[in-house]
Amino acid sequence: MTTPDLSADWLTTWQGEITVMLEQTLAHFETAYGYPPGDNYVLVADDQSRAAAARLEDAAVPTALVTFYSSIAELRLPDVDHGHFIHSSDLVLDHLAEYGPVRLTNDCTGIVFGSDGGGILFALDHSEQVHRSTTTSWFDDFEPTAPTLTQFLEQLHRATAVFTDETKRDSATQHS
Repeated sequence: MTTPDLSADWLTTWQGEITVMLEQTLAHFETAYGYPPGDNYVLVADDQSRAAAARLEDAAVPTALVTFYSSIAELRLPDVDHGHFIHSSDLVLDHLAEYGPVRLTNDCTGIVFGSDGGGILFALDHSEQVHRSTTTSWFDDFEPTAPTLTQFLEQLHRATAVFTDETKRDSATQHS
């Protein structure tokens, strides 16, 4: 799944594909791993989350994040890899008020919008490049991880697809 630009249509397709993969994964998860899965989902935006997305626009957050939050309210994939989380727009606004933008390089700041299960943070700069923290701190170094938010979301898509395939395979092995 590739596209040059982030759009509401692309996000709707992306969300639908992730949801289908999660349904397949969760149906086999406990058999494959021996314990129940966490709450894995992509939550579609509603009126409340769209209002928060509009507040992000007022806070001069990169356009790609506003576009994302206008379609998707939140993502929780605690069982995929080390976990992947795209925070709600309300949480992004709370963090922005509490911490401000994070320093990504000497001359570049970004907005933290997500994390992994180990506390690594993801931030988007105004050129819409995604950076990841090198430690579990808001105040340490960040490094580029994806050229665009779209490509970051494609990485999550691939990670979910791999996890779905592994879960199905492991589930089938348990039944052998």
